[in-house]
Amino acid sequence: MDSTNANVDRYVSFMNIDCYQHASDVIGCILEVTADKQYTNLFWEAFKAKIPQCYYEHQSDEKVLYHVCASVFYIEELFEESAHEAGLELMKNCEYQCC
Repeated sequence: MDSTNANVDRYVSFMNIDCYQHASDVIGCILEVTADKQYTNLFWEAFKAKIPQCYYEHQSDEKVLYHVCASVFYIEELFEESAHEAGLELMKNCEYQCC
């Protein structure tokens, strides 16, 4: 890789990528979508119960990212079923850059 290249390869370094913020944005969308009873179920209730406390305290912690990355396919399915385009885009961005 050319050392003058301004692009950062996420497989070499996560510098300048705020993975906590990406994951937090995804969780925010999940909470928004699942507030509608049409899109919640036992899985999502369990998922929400396991959201790390640091998310609610706005403290950067890798646990938030791990929680999102462990459920990528379920999250994408939720956003697709609910037609939540912003959430789907945020999830794809988070998955590509951080998971």
